[in-house]
Amino acid sequence: MATDPSRAGADRRTPFRSRQGVRSSVIATGPAMARTAAACYVTGGVLGFLVALVSPVDEIRHDTTLRVIAVVSLGAVIAGVGVGLFGSRLPRSAFFGLVLLSIGLIGFEVWLQRGHPEAIAIASLLVAVSMYAFFFFDWAAGLVAEALIVGLIVVAKLGWDTLPWGVVVVLIGLNLLIALITGSLVRAAAEADVDGLTGLPNRRGFDHLLQEALTDAERTGGPLSVAVVDLDGFTRVNERQGRPEGDRWLRTFARDWVVQAGPGAVMARHGSDDFALLCPGTTCSELTAQLEAFRETQPEFSAGVAAWQVGDTPSLLGSRAEIALYEAKCSGGGRTFSSGDASGESWLMLSSALANGEFTVAYQPIVQSVTGAVTGAEALLRWNRPGSGPVSPVEFIPLAESTGFISTLDHWVLETACREAATWPRNVPAKVTVNVSGRELHQPDYYQQVVDVLIRTGLPPQRLVLEVTESTMEADSPVALDALRRLRADGVRIAIDDFGTGYSSLSRLHHLPADILKIDRSFTASIGPHDAGAPLIAAITGLAHALGLTTVAEGVEHRYQADVLARHGCDENQGWLHGRPDAPALIHAALAAQARRSAVTFEQHTGVR
Repeated sequence: MATDPSRAGADRRTPFRSRQGVRSSVIATGPAMARTAAACYVTGGVLGFLVALVSPVDEIRHDTTLRVIAVVSLGAVIAGVGVGLFGSRLPRSAFFGLVLLSIGLIGFEVWLQRGHPEAIAIASLLVAVSMYAFFFFDWAAGLVAEALIVGLIVVAKLGWDTLPWGVVVVLIGLNLLIALITGSLVRAAAEADVDGLTGLPNRRGFDHLLQEALTDAERTGGPLSVAVVDLDGFTRVNERQGRPEGDRWLRTFARDWVVQAGPGAVMARHGSDDFALLCPGTTCSELTAQLEAFRETQPEFSAGVAAWQVGDTPSLLGSRAEIALYEAKCSGGGRTFSSGDASGESWLMLSSALANGEFTVAYQPIVQSVTGAVTGAEALLRWNRPGSGPVSPVEFIPLAESTGFISTLDHWVLETACREAATWPRNVPAKVTVNVSGRELHQPDYYQQVVDVLIRTGLPPQRLVLEVTESTMEADSPVALDALRRLRADGVRIAIDDFGTGYSSLSRLHHLPADILKIDRSFTASIGPHDAGAPLIAAITGLAHALGLTTVAEGVEHRYQADVLARHGCDENQGWLHGRPDAPALIHAALAAQARRSAVTFEQHTGVR
């Protein structure tokens, strides 16, 4: 049955796995169970075959006995290879059958080796069976397997007199210890997939459950539907009534849906105010009808629904649901939309382009307005499509946002830019600036994603600037603002992009977690050849400096614009005057030259005018 948030502290099992009698951890997937079972069977078969090969013939153990052991061992190897190749599509109950079969085969070989020390070696393989049972199955199934293992060891002593008492005690104790440790650790790891507030699976847990559900749908032929649900009034509740009331609303929504959905459905907390639904055995129209019925008690939500199609990946299926949600929100909210197929094709096109190396990152220099020295560069995504040539960001960025692929692109740009910036000379104070989409920033694990990239690439946090739009900063999302504050505390700098074009006021700047203010290009373009002043720019730079913020002017194309900006105290400039977006080698070379000389402008190094 569906997860009950009120039981979060006592039972973290998700409904989909509980319904199948399989432990709720992300480890219990078809491919993982098949690979592990295959490794155990092949290893056990090879060891059994070697034992039969080196065992001497005597009165009790004659040639026939050894041949039987060899045949059984060879059969285990063949079975292991078969499970490894084709076992990922087997139902979960089949793997528990393999556990029982393993116990029987080991018991048979122990009986054949009775009266010989090799029986102890064969019996020790039961430890692997204990580990497998508690690794992939719930406590009840694991205890059944463990009871059979202990019973076998006792029978081997009392019935066959095969094992000494000391070995019996050690084997029973070792199997019980392995079972306890494996079961406890695996279930502790599974709790990392649970949202602490609602007791539901979090985004990571949902992704693993969705992968397993897709595997089952491919085996059985479906149906399978997913939905992404957004609480329309959540921001308003948080703003007017406080965060505790917002948390209460989230818990209530989750609890009420559990009652509405019934057995077999999974709800997960997908974001700050987003939920995801996974409904095996349910068609798209059935799930839509369920959501509309739920709207009678919980009217303030929008939802996007998508049905599984042959060949779907978790990302593709999820993106179609998110596109449908986007359309529902754009239509005014408070309704449920179903996905079409065109968005899936667009997602596949972008995914294929990224995999084929069609996307690149260009770097536009940022220079010190007085000296012209390069202080860093902004990483800008470019797409060169074979047969079509360059595709404008104005075209593919909205497409990536509408399909949900923007998060994948943003993460790829972040890692690519950090890896490049990590190679820049360390004795020159230079930074790389990376744009962040609102979708990515609102992911609950965004902070950890950035930290992981910095660790992998070796880039110091002080050399990274995350550039967010003014509207994103104004969204007042607790998840987004908390992530930015934590990253700032680690040394990452935050820039507000296109400042002056949004709906925020200068008076709110001191409330925002920001270090850099990027003045929108429209203000720069308004500076004429004969202008002596720019009052709006003077006001922005003056207040920004009073708040301790660095200013960067965008769209600087002429020397007279740079002169006016410098006169009004703008700290840094960015635009075609100083260099167009280009290959990373130019930025690297300019910084290397500055490391050798006191100050070299980007124009001097590259010949740009």
